[in-house]
Amino acid sequence: MHELTMAQELIRIVEDEQLRHGFEKVEVVKIKAGGFSGIDRHALDFAFQVVREGTCAAQARLELNIEPVKIVCRSCGFSMSARDAASSCPLCKSLDIALEGDSSFEIVALEVD
Repeated sequence: MHELTMAQELIRIVEDEQLRHGFEKVEVVKIKAGGFSGIDRHALDFAFQVVREGTCAAQARLELNIEPVKIVCRSCGFSMSARDAASSCPLCKSLDIALEGDSSFEIVALEVD
């Protein structure tokens, strides 16, 4: 369960930011993740609820934005959501398509009090 490790790292970063900026508590932790990050939204939320206890983020809400994976045609450049999965490009009918996305995981904002 890599979500537990990710949640622990989130808390470490939040506490480091608290030391640097002197805020009392965190209200919201906003996260951006790539479509290939493999994050289970519910597992991360559960792990975060467990590891946040006793920290400045004890009542914080986690907002996770997972960027979608895209299907891109290498022939004409057309792109679409991977949810609209196709085995060929709907524009040029080429079979030369690829998945695009990344495995990033980062805090993009903290709302603090």
